[in-house]
Amino acid sequence: MEQLIYTLLAYINNSLNKDINYYLAKSLLEQIHSIESFSLDSVAEACNVAPSTINRFCKRIGFKNFSNLRNSVAVPMGSSIHENDDMELSTQMFYKKLIENIEMIDNIQMSQIDRIVNQIKQSRRIVILGFEKHQVQAMELQKKLFLLGKLCECDTNLFKQIDALSDLTDEDMIITISIQGNILSNHFTISEKIKTAKGKKLLITFSSEFGNMNLFHEILQCGRIENSSVSSYTLLRLFDVLINRYRIF
Repeated sequence: MEQLIYTLLAYINNSLNKDINYYLAKSLLEQIHSIESFSLDSVAEACNVAPSTINRFCKRIGFKNFSNLRNSVAVPMGSSIHENDDMELSTQMFYKKLIENIEMIDNIQMSQIDRIVNQIKQSRRIVILGFEKHQVQAMELQKKLFLLGKLCECDTNLFKQIDALSDLTDEDMIITISIQGNILSNHFTISEKIKTAKGKKLLITFSSEFGNMNLFHEILQCGRIENSSVSSYTLLRLFDVLINRYRIF
């Protein structure tokens, strides 16, 4: 559900005109907790448009169709099968989780860090894909690289991120940030776009389940999946490591 909310909010925030798609995004947000029970016909009736208009809008924001969008809502807010959402994160537990993740970063082979940093430096064009709450961290990486003379792209809209992949070349690079890997599920078309896109592909994640996907040239696991609640802070530490190494190159 989180990714859908971020996507719809981004669409509204970046719309220059209040056209039919703007009002569809607004209507879906207003009914976000009911979408799971809607059929295509019922949501079209609620939005006062044709079913085909709903499906076109879903494709525009990165879903295959309305059914695909509706299924994505079944993933609860901030959910993880490895964490209890009802458990309060105490200061002691926060510190413990963060330290465990930082230790994982410290144990990453320097040869892998150097390969990634060198690829960043050599790439002609770099697209950074940040999803859900990690869009802010993605833009922080974009800013840090820009200050070192490397301009990257980091759109705030999911559908624009997907569009950016279609015209990449072998000289380019895709940096994908998906901590739990939810964005790579079948609910979204992004995995298909990444697979067909050209260029070197890096995944930054906490999950160890993507080694057999054959989507990425490099997978950088920088934390434990059960420590996803401190992922934002973990990413900032990882970016510091990459940027400090980039200065050497």
